[in-house]
Amino acid sequence: MRKYDVVIVGGGPAGVSAALSAKNSYPSKNVALIRKDMKPMIPCGIPYILFSLNGVDENILPDVPLTTNKIEIINGEAVDRKDHTLILSDGEEIQYEKLVLATGSVAMLPKIEGNNKEGVYLVHKEREYLERFRTAVHNAKKIVIVGGGYIGVEVADELVKAKKNTTLVEMMPQLLPTMDQEFGDKVKEILIGQGGTIITGKKINKILGETSVDGVELDDSSKIECDLVIISVGYKPNLELVKKIGIPYQEGKGVPVDDYLRTSEKDVFAIGDCAVKYDFFTGDLSNIMLASTAMAEGRLVGSNLYSIRVVRQYQGVLGTFSTKIGKTAFAVSGLTERRAKEKGLEYTVGISKAVDRHPGKLQGVSEVYVKLIFSTYSHTLLGAQIYGGDSVGELINMVSVMILNRMTDTDINTLQIGTHPLLTPSPIAYPVINATINAIVKWFK
Repeated sequence: MRKYDVVIVGGGPAGVSAALSAKNSYPSKNVALIRKDMKPMIPCGIPYILFSLNGVDENILPDVPLTTNKIEIINGEAVDRKDHTLILSDGEEIQYEKLVLATGSVAMLPKIEGNNKEGVYLVHKEREYLERFRTAVHNAKKIVIVGGGYIGVEVADELVKAKKNTTLVEMMPQLLPTMDQEFGDKVKEILIGQGGTIITGKKINKILGETSVDGVELDDSSKIECDLVIISVGYKPNLELVKKIGIPYQEGKGVPVDDYLRTSEKDVFAIGDCAVKYDFFTGDLSNIMLASTAMAEGRLVGSNLYSIRVVRQYQGVLGTFSTKIGKTAFAVSGLTERRAKEKGLEYTVGISKAVDRHPGKLQGVSEVYVKLIFSTYSHTLLGAQIYGGDSVGELINMVSVMILNRMTDTDINTLQIGTHPLLTPSPIAYPVINATINAIVKWFK
């Protein structure tokens, strides 16, 4: 039997950040990380193994941060527990003082007739599966993608770049349903412009073929020929170990935890996709799963394993996403206009467009479109959506800090910012500030 002070189960972003934080916070403690995969994947990089990267092994989460910090890596699968001892699938026993569950999430398989046929793939995270997946994609002639969320559109973008005959089917009226309509429409326009076929507002009822895929049937009885189907309709918490060791959980939502990620057992913590998430605005249960959130939780729990050293500053998941389709980046943080309407909130929209260099004739310039959602009466920023050049990725991070700190229109309007012709929009046309001014003006009409 091996004994450790801290044992983390899960080798993804949450587990790695928890292990590093634990070692930084408690240098004298010995820390071990248990993971099933010899070579864990970078989750957000998986779509890019299909074209942009030369193979699956170019998307491996490196071990160097762990080994450099003398964190022991145990390649195995935890399948049971006796008191403070985990039992691995090969029978080995691992004893712990503190246990952190970071088991992540698994891809969902919808109830579609024929979903078990040869040629049907999910976007799993395991290296060996992804090797088979990549080979199948490269050999396929016609591919149908089920689901137009972030991973679905990223996979579609990779396939059309690879000149594959690609059709994406999304049952909602738009792509990227977590953003407002104009953003989903922009993504659709880009994918169609690259040669893809996009079908929205329809469902796939059946996957056709004897034993292997030769097409799909939609809910309007129309058929699409294909020899490969990629299903990307979301993920759910991986609760397999949790169920075996008797930690309370909520099916489809995860392990309930307190503000410091503690479960119902004082020495057991849960972080990342396997832990319950709560909406930043309402406190309702949330299905948002993000590596950035998982890593923030990992850092927090690693610091507070033996005592509360770091006070938790956030009380819910904001939901900050970014992606790039074609040459255009898209990002969202907080409430969209559609969600504000659904929640019955009184809101005001501010919109601005600007080029991200000044003057606009400089090389590499692109237009940035910003849409901000403000509370009409408190004037606080509730949400932001942006598309444009690569600067969008960091711009949304800045805006998410504004939302988390409940900044008002006046706060944003009086920001002191740094600008440069080669790096940013003009200070006169800075889009976040000008979108704020656009909202302010509406309050005086």
